[in-house]
Amino acid sequence: MLEFFYVPALSNAKNYDRGVGYFTSNWLRLAATGLAALVANGGTARIVASPKLDREDCAALNQGADARNDPVLRASLQGTIAELEHDLGHDTLSALAWMIADGLLEFRIAIPTGELDGDFHDKFGTFRDEAGDAVAFHGSPNDSEKAFRNYESISVFYSWIDGREAMRVQNEQERFNLIWNNGDINLRVYDLPDAVRRNLIEFTSRTARPYPPPQAEEEGGAVRWEHQRDAVAAFLKAKAGILEMATGTGKTRTALNIAEELEARGEIKTAVVAAYGTDLLDQWHKELVRRTTMPVFRAYERHHEAQSFLNDPDGAILLASRQLLADILPKLRGGAFAKALLICDEVHGMGSPSLVASLAGRLRPFAYRLGLSATPEREYDGDGNRFIEDEIGPVIFEFGLKDAIQKGILCGFDYVELEYEFSDEDRAALAKAIRRYHAKSRAGEAPPIEALYQDIARIRKLSQEKIPPFRSYVREHPEVLQRSVIFVETAEYGLLVQDILMAQHVDFHTYYGDDDRANLGRFARGELGCLVTCHRISEGIDIQSVNNVVLFASARARLETVQRLGRCLRIDPKNTEKRATVVDFIRVEHDDQDDPTGELSADEERRDWFRDLAASKQT
Repeated sequence: MLEFFYVPALSNAKNYDRGVGYFTSNWLRLAATGLAALVANGGTARIVASPKLDREDCAALNQGADARNDPVLRASLQGTIAELEHDLGHDTLSALAWMIADGLLEFRIAIPTGELDGDFHDKFGTFRDEAGDAVAFHGSPNDSEKAFRNYESISVFYSWIDGREAMRVQNEQERFNLIWNNGDINLRVYDLPDAVRRNLIEFTSRTARPYPPPQAEEEGGAVRWEHQRDAVAAFLKAKAGILEMATGTGKTRTALNIAEELEARGEIKTAVVAAYGTDLLDQWHKELVRRTTMPVFRAYERHHEAQSFLNDPDGAILLASRQLLADILPKLRGGAFAKALLICDEVHGMGSPSLVASLAGRLRPFAYRLGLSATPEREYDGDGNRFIEDEIGPVIFEFGLKDAIQKGILCGFDYVELEYEFSDEDRAALAKAIRRYHAKSRAGEAPPIEALYQDIARIRKLSQEKIPPFRSYVREHPEVLQRSVIFVETAEYGLLVQDILMAQHVDFHTYYGDDDRANLGRFARGELGCLVTCHRISEGIDIQSVNNVVLFASARARLETVQRLGRCLRIDPKNTEKRATVVDFIRVEHDDQDDPTGELSADEERRDWFRDLAASKQT
């Protein structure tokens, strides 16, 4: 096939266009004679291939692309057209690089989108000579050395035979042009440097296999992160909804992929990203600046750039505290919403009573609305949940903690249960709270059940009976205090814990509402071994080296527990053997009566959930 088709066709062509599932530079070496003749004819080649490339081929292709704009790098390639046939045969990678640099060969990457979740696996191409005559072909061979050792076949069409043949050739050429120009809705096509920057390249062995490899061979590769691609596809189909993805599984990255995809398709001209908390917003800003060329305006804390965005939102992104949306969105010109994307991180927070009251009807005008959360449902808050679904959308994709641990995206963990009982003061406070609720109920003044739930939960969280078992545990296991985050309900309760930390000579700091944010940075850099906090780093913050969490304060609602667990389950590249530890406190008494909330069994329910999750193993 090489001798009787590819080399003669290339030798007589001025243009060669090729769509192929797998490409390796060995094909160039074998077709060197034909390619050298193509170049001597003043010709060029364009190749669209799947992102499965050999590392060395990818490096050569990328070097050539960089050399187009770098005279020093270009000079270092030291290639001439006269030496092309020799170099393709003997120094293929170098020749490949300077063919790209000289514009003799253009190379792009194609990735299926939408409902397609496999590979770009097409194999077709066209040759066209200076007179305009053309040959089109399609069939089974890839552009690899192995393809010429396989049993393969192609169908060939000639434009000069008759009108029917000419139409077949034209159809193949138009199909290639559509793909090359990113016009096929089932594909996204990237220049190679862009594909490399987006981490889209999947490295293969030197000779690409013509079929998807077994999962065992892809361990740690693209299969691990395929849920992100599935999430993007689900959102592009729905246009509005929530991605329920465990902390650490790439919610931010997935959201940015969606934004880039919509922008590339011309579906959006602007975007608004809403989140809560300076730490999380700063983290978003870092990612937006790194991943997009669009200007990013900020509206939170000391940043007051909303008006600059409102003056000209096209081609720009606004990163805003969600509390400011009610003031900003009414000022956004009406026509902008039709080409706009709204991203709400930690979307459960959008259901707070104040936001429900101020944002009703303000979010639905966005053409695309994306919510992100590990736990989107607000427990005991039907109004908030209805608002989120009405204004942003339902859950359209799920990828939970167990899925993430089993795929090796999050690390496994050991669960430590420390038992305690209520003190007499705790029981008295509990009885008082329940009597107060029933008294109001009999008087027809019963507050929402959430009020009693919160009262009982606070009694549990503030019980000082947790302190003795924790003190005993850390004496035997002081390592649990290193790279640890300790969650307490109040700063006053934190003082009790600090006594234990000081006795163990642990470098720690608190991180409460008024504390210096620099302490979070010190902890992230490893300058502090332990951080004592309330709520401020429960959501969204990525510190990979956190190894342990201690849950003095745990709510019945799964939302808070999942967020806090997520702080210690992120994979740490500097600690490849990482296995986290979760220390929890379980109240073991069963003498409670007349608890209409079920809150008093919350510890046992949480324990059972943790035990099941801790048993998860990577598959």
